[in-house]
Amino acid sequence: MSENVKIDVLDDGPLIVDNLETLTNSQGENVEIDEKIALCRCGHSQNKPFCDGSHKSAGFSGKRETNASFNKERAYEGKEITVHDNRTICCHAGECVSGLNSVFDINTNPWINPDNASADEVIAVVKKCPSGALSYTVDEVHTRNFDAVPAINIAKDGPYNISGNISINVEDDIQPPSKEHYSLCRCGASKNKPYCDGSHNDIKFKDEDN
Repeated sequence: MSENVKIDVLDDGPLIVDNLETLTNSQGENVEIDEKIALCRCGHSQNKPFCDGSHKSAGFSGKRETNASFNKERAYEGKEITVHDNRTICCHAGECVSGLNSVFDINTNPWINPDNASADEVIAVVKKCPSGALSYTVDEVHTRNFDAVPAINIAKDGPYNISGNISINVEDDIQPPSKEHYSLCRCGASKNKPYCDGSHNDIKFKDEDN
């Protein structure tokens, strides 16, 4: 496609996506779309993932409530690799904990220990983080962006996972740390809108159609 894919976040309304070619459901199946689509982010649409205007009757607010900085990362240093973590944008997909529990263990302090696996193993798991909360440094090179084609995946009972350098029209101070991949709220409960903060787990958001 000749034009760049972009996302417009409407105030108290849906996500307007232009020029997207690939939208997939949680089973990895392609969802048929037009050149311009409106994706629900209030969680109330009866036509998910598409907006049906329910945000109006639901009184949906797109206001961002958290004051945490998107640029606040903590570094966990190892001998061969340093893992960086930004809790503000974590969507709690759990790819890190389920993928490499020897390194990512929420029951220990610190919860990330890069020396408990090889650098290659750590990198492989960091690359699975859909929100961009995790990144890594090897040989003084900080890597947070990876190669992917522009696409949006609808996570099961969770957010829209964006990949492939899709631009989003938010203020400079809340641009995602990784513009190559990030996760957007679709349950309506995130305090860090438009980004997912894992609140779909708290409210037990369910979407049988994704």
